[in-house]
Amino acid sequence: MKLRKSVCGIASIAVVVLMTAACGSDDDSSAPAATSTTQPDAARSSVAATASSMMSTVRDSAEQAVQDAINAVLAAAPITFDAGSSDLSAAAAATLKAVAVPLQGNDTEIQITTYAQDSNIASAKSLAQARGDNIAAALEGDGIDKSRITVNSDANPSDPQVDPNEAAITVVDE
Repeated sequence: MKLRKSVCGIASIAVVVLMTAACGSDDDSSAPAATSTTQPDAARSSVAATASSMMSTVRDSAEQAVQDAINAVLAAAPITFDAGSSDLSAAAAATLKAVAVPLQGNDTEIQITTYAQDSNIASAKSLAQARGDNIAAALEGDGIDKSRITVNSDANPSDPQVDPNEAAITVVDE
């Protein structure tokens, strides 16, 4: 919520600055005044588009900062599971407390992606889902609203770069 208020505040200031600049005139006072009514509408439209663009840029920057903070935490201490288990270790729980910090005080949405490997695809899917649900529950326990969390679970990932016992957390573009 604080992030959204900050973005709105910055955008409001930008609108005021742009409107002031649009209203100012450096032209010669002897020049005839414009009589067209489309210029103010065009200026307002331009100001609105600029303000919207600025809000989008600020929001994207804020989301990127949250993602960078999450990436730094996960690089230092990845969230991993023992093979065949969905239980969070003490280290994973500590990592999730650190992940929750940049998510507090804003409304950034995240996606938790979990995997599991098993010859039985249904078992692997169930395990991956349980892993994601446990991560989501830990984040909820640290004050992150459930509505901001999406869990994506995948059984037997085919990408050789994916560790099926490691979770990923990414910011979702709003």
